Amino acid sequence: MRKFATIVAFGLVGASFVAVPTPTAQAADVTYSYAARTGGTYAKVFDGTVSSDLTAESSVTGGPDSVTSSNSTAAVNVQGLLRVGAVETETKATVGAASTTLNSFARTANVNLLNGLIKVDAVTTNITTVARADGSASSAGQSQLLGIGIVGVDLPVRIPKNYAVTIPGVASITLNVHLHASSDEAVATNGWAIGITLLKPRAGYAAGVTVMVNPVNQFLSEAVPATGAKLFGQAYGTRVKAHVGEAAQIISDPTARVSAPSGSSHGRTIQNQTLGVRVPGLLTTGVVTSTTNSTKDDAGNAEMRNTNEIARLNVLGGLIRAEALKVLAYGKVQGGKWTSRMRMTFVNLVIAGQKIPIDVGRNTVIDVAGLGEVAINLQQKNPNGARQNLINGIRITLDTERAGLPIGAVIEIGVAGTFII
Repeated sequence: MRKFATIVAFGLVGASFVAVPTPTAQAADVTYSYAARTGGTYAKVFDGTVSSDLTAESSVTGGPDSVTSSNSTAAVNVQGLLRVGAVETETKATVGAASTTLNSFARTANVNLLNGLIKVDAVTTNITTVARADGSASSAGQSQLLGIGIVGVDLPVRIPKNYAVTIPGVASITLNVHLHASSDEAVATNGWAIGITLLKPRAGYAAGVTVMVNPVNQFLSEAVPATGAKLFGQAYGTRVKAHVGEAAQIISDPTARVSAPSGSSHGRTIQNQTLGVRVPGLLTTGVVTSTTNSTKDDAGNAEMRNTNEIARLNVLGGLIRAEALKVLAYGKVQGGKWTSRMRMTFVNLVIAGQKIPIDVGRNTVIDVAGLGEVAINLQQKNPNGARQNLINGIRITLDTERAGLPIGAVIEIGVAGTFII
């Protein structure tokens, strides 16, 4: 066993970086733009055959404004690599006159890695990075691993920061990792509670497979004044929400969610993907993939394309099922004129035994006895005159209690939207 203290490159969740001295105070106050992502789990195979991006991801991007994002999911399972229970995350940016602060929180329960070689009752990560107007920066945080056990490894009662162990011939493991560095114009922090890299092939996976629990990436850079249109919009696979009394209770927040950068992606496709979604008794899916691609110029012209695609959809034990379902939302502003396009495609969509035709019309609603209202290809355009659109492949509103959900609960499947101002 050993403790490592040097900053290392970490390109799996965010940009790589190296340690340099914190800059001294500058003559003029510095303002910052920021981006931060927090997740429950992450899995990656170098040859791309297995890729499960941040699950229960919450993220924030911006500059002058404070913002908070939160997410949760009931469980995550990547066969042979990881199995966890409930995950909740929150990412927060707080902007003040003297500093910009990023905070990432993640809690993951009932962690089981490598088929039981590593088990933890609960993992909690809390990391904060502060960039100040005088040009200085700092970061603090740690992960707590309650009831951790690694087969064949003796661990200290309290896991120090940046602690590393090895299961001989199986995997290298890092625990309670917190890495921070800054340069003249940028500040970066990466962290995770548990990181695993396979040393040899195992359970059908090649050596080099990386698995993480509670990965965090925070980045701040000196802000450049923004011009032109501002872009919003997102896409995600599934969401389940219910109201209990007067409170909104999120059962499973957006999965494989991706958000459009306000300043555009400069023509680059940003993707978030998870191997599958499982909400016990309610829904399962295969691979869920969301993408966003956008461009803009200083004259106010902008273009955005957001998509979500779901494989092997199964809701309520086959009451609703499809081999594949995909939604597209497209928006464009050119010379002040707004154009919009939305589209839904699917393979073998069946609802309550009824096969849905591939040319099903927009905003089709089916009342299913013992379930509720099922809206298909639900499209909304230009609400209140805004340059905005939103497509929801399937939206279920329960009129009876099902799978532990109360009357009025809503299940969303396949969502994408664009918004340009």
